[in-house]
Amino acid sequence: MTIFAGEDNISSLVDSVTWSGDRDQIARKLSFSYIHTDQDSNVRSPDIPLGSRIMMYDDENVLVFDGVALGIEKDEADVKVKVSCHDMAFYLKSEAYNTYKGTPAQIVAAVCLEFDIKTGLLADNGKAVEVVSTGEKTVYQIIKSAYEEAGMNVHIYMEGLTLCTEEFGSRTVAVLTGDDQIISASYKSSIENMVNQVLVLDGKGKYVKTVENAEDVAAYGIVRKIYKKDGSGKETDEEALKLIKSVENSGSISVTVQDFLCVTGKKVMVMKAGSSIFGLFHIVSDSHTIANGEHMARLGLDFERVQG
Repeated sequence: MTIFAGEDNISSLVDSVTWSGDRDQIARKLSFSYIHTDQDSNVRSPDIPLGSRIMMYDDENVLVFDGVALGIEKDEADVKVKVSCHDMAFYLKSEAYNTYKGTPAQIVAAVCLEFDIKTGLLADNGKAVEVVSTGEKTVYQIIKSAYEEAGMNVHIYMEGLTLCTEEFGSRTVAVLTGDDQIISASYKSSIENMVNQVLVLDGKGKYVKTVENAEDVAAYGIVRKIYKKDGSGKETDEEALKLIKSVENSGSISVTVQDFLCVTGKKVMVMKAGSSIFGLFHIVSDSHTIANGEHMARLGLDFERVQG
């Protein structure tokens, strides 16, 4: 692993690194601590100002993070400075004002062109959609809306300075097995966010129909939401079904890894004997810690799409 602040290789000064992502956050994050002291002339103490470009490469000299320093923390009683960074997806927070029409990939290309963001491989299903922003939507939200309107579940990510999209879980990147690689695993099941019945009302507030998960209603009782048709022409049943939420199963594993491939948006095969976490999972969050020559990763897994 090699870390640059601008053109300065600061790898020898860095003691630990945390690199993370999540399907619900826009940008991947990187944080690290490095030695900075004026008390020892033998220790090189570079300054890393806010806005510095930070790049991290793996052991094969492949770029795995390209971003900017957004936060600097220093305790006067310590000789370490903590730097918090986001990758270049940070700039997808900019708000747009336009009407975008076309396939999801065409809309991505159009909105990115407005903000001088390069695009690479873009997932597309050819369905024409429309996304309108009167200043209330960010670039990220426009991209996400375009794919949702087209019925696609994609991961939005940066490769260096280039924005890419791919269908969530389209690539399997690792097979994780045994106690030597899988250090721990946890599993959780919850009905806290359950919605099992939706009443559909027309534009005047009159009852139209009921959409429900009858099995969950019988098992747990009624937890209801109201959906009011807005005249947009969207399929009523389809929109109502989006509000239905069943039992939520979640889990995570802690693993030792040798590379940077196990990240949000990819799939992993988990094969640990005697564990309730077994199968092919989408990664929905990841946090990698590199310290003292060891690389550990905590992976959040999606149980809705698990393949046994």
